[in-house]
Amino acid sequence: MASETYEFLKKIYNGEEVGNRWSYPDKLIYDIRSAKYPSSTQVIINFDSDDDFLDVLGIDNDDDKWTWGRFMGRGYYGDEVDTERWKYDWEEGYVMDGFNDEQKDKVRQILKLTNPKLTLTDDNNSQVAKFLETAFENEVDDIIYDYAYESEQCIKREVVSILEKETKHPFKNFGIIEEQHAYKFKTTVGVLLNWYKRLKVEDEDLKGLLTALVAKYQPKTGRGDWYELEYNTWCSDFDREAIDRSYDNNLDKMLEAAEETLENNPDYEEYINLMDTVNKLGGFDKWINIQDGNRIKFHDIDRDTNKLRIVYSKKGEWKGEMRSVDNVEDLNTMMYNLELFESIRRILKKLL
Repeated sequence: MASETYEFLKKIYNGEEVGNRWSYPDKLIYDIRSAKYPSSTQVIINFDSDDDFLDVLGIDNDDDKWTWGRFMGRGYYGDEVDTERWKYDWEEGYVMDGFNDEQKDKVRQILKLTNPKLTLTDDNNSQVAKFLETAFENEVDDIIYDYAYESEQCIKREVVSILEKETKHPFKNFGIIEEQHAYKFKTTVGVLLNWYKRLKVEDEDLKGLLTALVAKYQPKTGRGDWYELEYNTWCSDFDREAIDRSYDNNLDKMLEAAEETLENNPDYEEYINLMDTVNKLGGFDKWINIQDGNRIKFHDIDRDTNKLRIVYSKKGEWKGEMRSVDNVEDLNTMMYNLELFESIRRILKKLL
């Protein structure tokens, strides 16, 4: 038995009046636009439901439909950011690995002020990242959020592009032209009746006709398998300018907070000089050979007093003993004029 839709189209083809859109028998038919010849009468097809459109294309997997709804759906899904997914990238040092040279220099300045035993290198991004997360929780949370947001927006653009490519102009070869992707199409009464007869589906509504068309002529289009797209898609247009603004802003906040911790230090400049010297000599916890086969190793530094504690080991000894200086001049004396340093040290001991 012929469907109402088929009979409706036949009436138009025969030149009969069919009333206004509220009387159309098929929910996909949005408008009928008259032409000089009845067979050329335009039929405007609207898919008000994402499910109807996907059903026609043979997308019947619930996971695929969920993915479509998330990235292409007409409802508002918002831009909720899954920071937990991207927090791993921070903790493993991948985010910091993407810092530019200026940003990495800011990290090194922050470490000088907050954890001078830790120096940023190419191999310890993860260690530095975890320390900063502990010391500057709010700023690091902001970096992680912005990194997550920009990453997800970039992935979203890629996924949307893939979904559009797989579903764009699906009926073009059938004489049904797309005007608005996944939503609005136009054709003629003559084209639709022709396909009804060729496919012998006069008993179907318009959705059934389009479904039959796709099933017969596009059975292997590669559409679908979309659920893993957001996890397997490479992001090619990451908004570097936006994320750099976040990195710079939050690193500046960290640096400012770190500098404020030294407000009680009357000689901050000397502290910086000491730290520069320590870093140039290799940093903390590394043995440095000095005069006469003796060695020293920088242990730590007090940010309030500038007291740099040094493990001093005489030739042939391994454990060593603790010494300290609070300025670069005394450090140089210890390293390059050990006899003078020891003499000064003995005098100071007597005075104290």
